[in-house]
Amino acid sequence: MKLNYINSPRKNWTAATISAMLILTSPLARAQEGSQGNTTIFGGAEMTFFADHNFATGGGGAQPGVILTERAAGSFGVLNFSGTNLVSTNASDAGYVDGYVRKYGTGQFIFPVGDNGNLGQFAASGDGTMGAYFHSDPNTAVTSNLFTGTNYTALPSGGPFATTSTGANVDVVSTVEYWDVDGSSTTPLTLTWDAGSNIAGLTGSQLTKLTIVGWNGTQWVAIASKVDVTSVLGGSSDLPAGSITTTATITPNTYTAYTFGSLNAPLPVTLTSFKATAENSTALLTWTTTAEANSDRFEVEHSLNGKNWNRIGIVASYGESKVLRSYSFVDANPARGENLYRLKMVDKDETFAYSKIRNVTFETGAEITTYPNPVIDKLLISNYAKVKQMSLNNTSGTKLLQKEKVSSEGVDVSNLKPGIYIVTLTLFDGTISTHKVAVTR
Repeated sequence: MKLNYINSPRKNWTAATISAMLILTSPLARAQEGSQGNTTIFGGAEMTFFADHNFATGGGGAQPGVILTERAAGSFGVLNFSGTNLVSTNASDAGYVDGYVRKYGTGQFIFPVGDNGNLGQFAASGDGTMGAYFHSDPNTAVTSNLFTGTNYTALPSGGPFATTSTGANVDVVSTVEYWDVDGSSTTPLTLTWDAGSNIAGLTGSQLTKLTIVGWNGTQWVAIASKVDVTSVLGGSSDLPAGSITTTATITPNTYTAYTFGSLNAPLPVTLTSFKATAENSTALLTWTTTAEANSDRFEVEHSLNGKNWNRIGIVASYGESKVLRSYSFVDANPARGENLYRLKMVDKDETFAYSKIRNVTFETGAEITTYPNPVIDKLLISNYAKVKQMSLNNTSGTKLLQKEKVSSEGVDVSNLKPGIYIVTLTLFDGTISTHKVAVTR
């Protein structure tokens, strides 16, 4: 469990929650409405609805609008729904539970949770399932504490949750929102989205790539799930709004947090080999496929640093094939030093995927070298009179220095931070060579 709370026998908590309802509807609770919501459940307290609840009209001891519950780990409030097939109606950005909701009983229940004026409902059927919505970037996992006017520390325990740490087949993870869902009963799990979730941006407007992901303690992993044709909130699921449900039951406690992810696009072709070799002064690229479906073309890309890529050629594909197909491309003007190549495999609908990177190195020759390496202050260049232009980039491709010609005094690098840099030398005869240089102190 991500949150620790006392789960007493039902006959005891029923009495306790009825008492809590009486406490929470006292003048003290009503006095909190202006700053902390229409109904407030403080840390350690619980409130229970034994029937359906309408957020537009209130009832059951709660006023219309927002029900605020304390979120602090180890001391939080909970709104319980206890009964079979209960529903909450008219939840909106102006009426929801800002905090934790738990359901007891059978039947699917749509949890009317939200955060800071943003509704973010999820659905589950497991008895005892509890959860809250966080309209916050998982990388910080920080949301407003309306009780204090400050922010909570990262919630739930175990946060923050780096969206750059992903498991197999997960390409991108949402930085808009996430859910904390707890429970030991197996259940299907459904997450809902609206326009603010930016599902189009997350998936590149390809709804088929959408998946539920869960934080397993070290990374976000894909959970088998499928977009609902009809959203649990009504209407068809599409990019602006909808819902997605796991294809099998899960135990909510399995993951610390849940959100949306985008799966890697399937390859338009089955690439069985990709090689790059030096052929005299050219680079020969060869590759083979064993299956192609709706494939349009291969775009050959080249880079000197692995960060900045340029398209240097296009090779048409067979399009539809179930047999071995061979392709080749020649880079007639590779640079001196290391050359990196990759294939961009493009489908007819312009979806694409990249191959692995291959490299070919062409000797720079003893006549043009950079030294010393590592260098502290002055980088010298042998046969400097042959150099027409010198440029120095960082490994991100940002140009930091450029000089027309160089002298025997070399190049002053004393102002550069320690690290690895790429030096590109253009000679008067048109030859280009690249050199990796380490700057140290």
